Amino acid sequence: MIKEIFLPEKIGSHRILAQNIIGLSLHEDSVRLALVYAKRGKTVVEDLITEPIQDGPEDTFADRAAQAIKKAVSRVKKYQRIRICIPASMVIFKELQLQFKDPEKIRMVLDYEIETMLPFAIEDAVVDFIITKSKKDEPGAQVLVAAVRNQDLEQYLTIFEKAEIEPSSITIDLFSIYGLYQQIPEYKNLPHATALVDVGMHATRIAFVQHGQLRLTRYIQRGLGSIIKLMSEETKIPAPDIEQKLLRGGIRALGDDALIKAAQKHFVLLLNDIQFTLNSFSLKLNFYEGITKVLFTGYVSNIADFMTFCSDTMQIPCEVFNCKKIFENKTVKNKIKHPVDEWHLFAMAMGTALPPLEQDAFDLRRKQFALQRHGLIGKQLATASVLTIFMLLSLCVKGYFDLHGLQSQIDAIEQREVNRIKSEGIFPKNQFPKNPTLANVVRDGERIVRDKLTIWAPFAQQRMRPLSLWFEVTRIINKKQFDVTIKEVVFTTQAKGWERERGTGTKPDAGIPKVEIDGFFSSKTGNHFVDFATLESRFKDSALLRVCEPETQHLEATTAEGGVNFEVRMKAREV
Repeated sequence: MIKEIFLPEKIGSHRILAQNIIGLSLHEDSVRLALVYAKRGKTVVEDLITEPIQDGPEDTFADRAAQAIKKAVSRVKKYQRIRICIPASMVIFKELQLQFKDPEKIRMVLDYEIETMLPFAIEDAVVDFIITKSKKDEPGAQVLVAAVRNQDLEQYLTIFEKAEIEPSSITIDLFSIYGLYQQIPEYKNLPHATALVDVGMHATRIAFVQHGQLRLTRYIQRGLGSIIKLMSEETKIPAPDIEQKLLRGGIRALGDDALIKAAQKHFVLLLNDIQFTLNSFSLKLNFYEGITKVLFTGYVSNIADFMTFCSDTMQIPCEVFNCKKIFENKTVKNKIKHPVDEWHLFAMAMGTALPPLEQDAFDLRRKQFALQRHGLIGKQLATASVLTIFMLLSLCVKGYFDLHGLQSQIDAIEQREVNRIKSEGIFPKNQFPKNPTLANVVRDGERIVRDKLTIWAPFAQQRMRPLSLWFEVTRIINKKQFDVTIKEVVFTTQAKGWERERGTGTKPDAGIPKVEIDGFFSSKTGNHFVDFATLESRFKDSALLRVCEPETQHLEATTAEGGVNFEVRMKAREV
């Protein structure tokens, strides 16, 4: 089942997976099956099936029972678990009082506590328990321990192996009936004590319930089949005929006085054994309040007047254990499509399929009988591996697309920033990088800014703005007053050869802003050299700049245009 690969059936007492569960009970003459659909908060009974075991030699019972089991299970379309119950006659029951109630702690000490009480070695047995009494305000708990020999359990499981059935869990028939009893509100609330009696063909199982808690159990080697056989031997009437008369008319309406006497005799003996067992239970438990009711299951439930006969003989109210009353429990629903006439015959199968919370963990599939689910474990490991690989691939694919989208965003942001830097005009014309990246543009831009800072740093040191120097040069060379053509103006902070100290080669003025002007002067009156003196005096009288040595230089001869070519070298005055 796919869901079992991914999820556990239960977490603690809370069901996680909804499952179709089969409860199987094996009887002397038939196999009974209950199919339930267990959901998280509700259980649905979907079908009840009876498959008779064909008559045959006693030594072939296992084969005949296996065939009946196989047929019964084949009638179920879908199921996930099969729970079975074993006869109480195979089991030894012991009651223990422990100082703690944690199930895991109890399981750790259980073998040690029960070992001395068993007639066989603990290593040769499978042991489990149910908690029958515990109180919230008390640390201890009362438990009923069940122990079965390995060889007996192995022999019983052989029948299911022949039927090609592997039970998921194993409980005990009396525990199944008691578990169903606990879930029926009317029975659970019965005061004082109650007896649960299952009468089979050759054995009778008795459970003593005190204040709703299972206390003691016993097995009597006498059943309906045993009684019919004894009656047949005494009256010489065939056993099948006696059985038919009992089922049809009851104990008191057999029609033959001898047969009636024989029936009353042997049924009274059975009831006396039951009465003796209940009295011994009461004495052992120091219980003297009386038994409220005896609930019968099994074959005697079909005998018409058996309950009245029992009540009169034992002087205790007796009635058939009506497992149909389970549907009074709001968490259990009936969805059986066909009519069921004999509900009491399915008490054991229904109790096996519907364990209460108190018995949910009880399972005799332990030690060497533990269910090996290698296939499921392998599937879970394989599924986990596939899921891990799938998740890694998914992460890789998602990571690739995320990185691709992120790279696209980075490229868009980088291009936007490159365009913004380009629009700032930092780069000279035709010098913007080809195939620019943001890193290259920023690096080249930083270099240009660094060079410009190197150039303009002296202006900052002199507390002088470059525009002030430009303005001063413009004021000196007033084109409205002078007819001057400026060929070249160079602003610099670097020392040139004409600034060097004579004979020293040093650059004492390095770092001071300097201006080199190359121009052409043309006098409007024609006396070029005389009029040039006026311009020359303006250079000398500047408040921001001073003329370097040698001071103003000009050519002695006029040019072909009739003017004077001149060069002026100046530097900023120290503040």
